[in-house]
Amino acid sequence: EAGHGLPWDPTWYNLADQAVNTVLFTHETTGMTYAASIAALTLLVRVGVFPLFVMSQRNTSRMAHMRPEMDQLKRQIDAMGSTPDAETQMRFQMQMRNLFKKYGCNPIKGLMVPFIQAPVFMSMFFGLRKMPDYFPDELSTGGEFWFMDLTAPDPYMIMPVASALSFLAMLEVGKEQMLAGNPDQGKMMLNVFRGLAFFMVPITMNFSTAVFCYWVTNNTVSMGQSVMFRNQAVRKALGIWDPPPPIPGEAKPKGIMDTIKEGMGKSKEQSAADRIKAHNAAIDRQKAA
Repeated sequence: EAGHGLPWDPTWYNLADQAVNTVLFTHETTGMTYAASIAALTLLVRVGVFPLFVMSQRNTSRMAHMRPEMDQLKRQIDAMGSTPDAETQMRFQMQMRNLFKKYGCNPIKGLMVPFIQAPVFMSMFFGLRKMPDYFPDELSTGGEFWFMDLTAPDPYMIMPVASALSFLAMLEVGKEQMLAGNPDQGKMMLNVFRGLAFFMVPITMNFSTAVFCYWVTNNTVSMGQSVMFRNQAVRKALGIWDPPPPIPGEAKPKGIMDTIKEGMGKSKEQSAADRIKAHNAAIDRQKAA
């Protein structure tokens, strides 16, 4: 039961409520402090989803090797100009399926980690954000070291800085995998996340230390995991391929802005072609009349 906080009445469908219940259960079962319980629960969750991270890394490494052949196939389709007939489309689809089968990869597998991780991250964040409102007495003495009060911000700002630095270190250690698929787009996203790491300190400095017990632990585990995935022996054992070498004479990968501009150019060309086609059809109707 909560002390002098709001009455705790969790709902089964609210993932944030269930995250709070899991922290409470971990604390009551192990006897650890709330800070240690949050960290231990984070470790347990990361161990549970580790096979998904391995599968994602394995899939991404194969997708990077498949990309040159897939790009060549797309260029063949683009070179045909107008929409191919049904038989041609089926042939290209079969070739695409054979490519995925050849390299043992699937684009859907790359979505599984964020699909699983996002609800866990959000439920832990929102659960720990509201937990001090319901359990202020328990959390006020449930910390460790210099942050004994988990309901209050870190008075020395050590935790916000540690969270930002661990996030930045995680990015730097794992950037090779981020850049493997498309160096230009990967480099832009990397710089965006680097900037986010610095903005995190002033944005989160007033968060309770309970939240940082989760963030710092999660970022540290991610950093250690990235270091492990860089090890050649580990990569070989887990079936993760090394990044492919650059192909001589290959065109530079297009960035996001280049892709958008190209799409807008094609849209304008198609629009002009449609107008000409409509104009010619109108002329033909007039002649027929």
